[in-house]
Amino acid sequence: MTTRQIAPDETDEPEVAPGQSLVEQTLVEIWKTTLDRPSVALDDDFFTIGGDSLLALVTIEQINQRLGWALNMGDLLRHRTIGALSAHKASAQAANTERAIIRMSNQGSRTPLLFIHPGLGLVDGYARLVRLLGTDRGCYGLQSPHISAVDVPDDMRELAELYADLIEDEFGEDDFHLVGACAGGVIGYEIARIAEERGLGLRKLVIVDGYLDGSAPEVDEAERLVEYRDDVLRIAAPHTEHPPLAPADATPDGVYREIAAALFGAGWEAHGDGALRFAERLHKAFRTTARALETYRPEPFDVDALMLLAKDNETFPDWREAITGELTAEVMDSDEHGLRLCVTEAAHIAARIDDFVGEGC
Repeated sequence: MTTRQIAPDETDEPEVAPGQSLVEQTLVEIWKTTLDRPSVALDDDFFTIGGDSLLALVTIEQINQRLGWALNMGDLLRHRTIGALSAHKASAQAANTERAIIRMSNQGSRTPLLFIHPGLGLVDGYARLVRLLGTDRGCYGLQSPHISAVDVPDDMRELAELYADLIEDEFGEDDFHLVGACAGGVIGYEIARIAEERGLGLRKLVIVDGYLDGSAPEVDEAERLVEYRDDVLRIAAPHTEHPPLAPADATPDGVYREIAAALFGAGWEAHGDGALRFAERLHKAFRTTARALETYRPEPFDVDALMLLAKDNETFPDWREAITGELTAEVMDSDEHGLRLCVTEAAHIAARIDDFVGEGC
């Protein structure tokens, strides 16, 4: 099996600059990828830092795929910086609302990777892995259909059946690998079971710090709202101090306003109610996934899997009982957990994934 070396991100800028909205972070990651640069500032001129007409077309296509915007070449020629583009062309969404499966990199000759959303329903946290792994391999993201205002069942089996339908529509009989972090790892495991039943082209499964928490106590909706708020802010604004919010003080409107600012920046109110509705859809995705996890009891399944766990993940014995196929496991020496591992430990995780799935042929 031939694998390629994946270099650490030693020359990379911090993964999120203070004050950047999630939309701006997504644009930065896209520009880094298409321009092949270790860092991009919000005031960098696209055509001054290496962009040309061909790279502009690739960049525009990625922005439209990831964010669901409708940019054209004229837009990028008029608004040449991320700051200007996000200020003048941004819409009230931080993800593609037209389709659940989006392409996050160019096509390649090797078997594609499909990244399954974690609890929040978005796939932006996989951006660094995509940048490292997508050179000659198509990378896709499966977002929660709640983002498109499509209701999703909160039973894990029914949820995975719906996602298997989407995957079959996208890939048909073609091969693919699944990658899921945190809740996405659990969803990916159940999708893998259904893919086997249907004869879909799943090759291998990668789980990054997935938690089997079916024995965890249920939480009420106020506590869930606070969990949602804290998880979004942890991902969207990791360098900003946010005061703790008690469940008794949490209201949907207050939380949605705070989330809208983290997603779209200080000028979010220019989007009117659209930004708040987007935050509400993310909350629905979070609740659906959390409820599905609470009641999920995995059935044993013979699948080849790579499992990368945080130091404090105590559910490995449950995984070992569920996965009866060849399981390659590693406990990572990191203070991070869940989806954050895919950001802070991206180079290491990408190398392990690349080695595990190989050429895929």
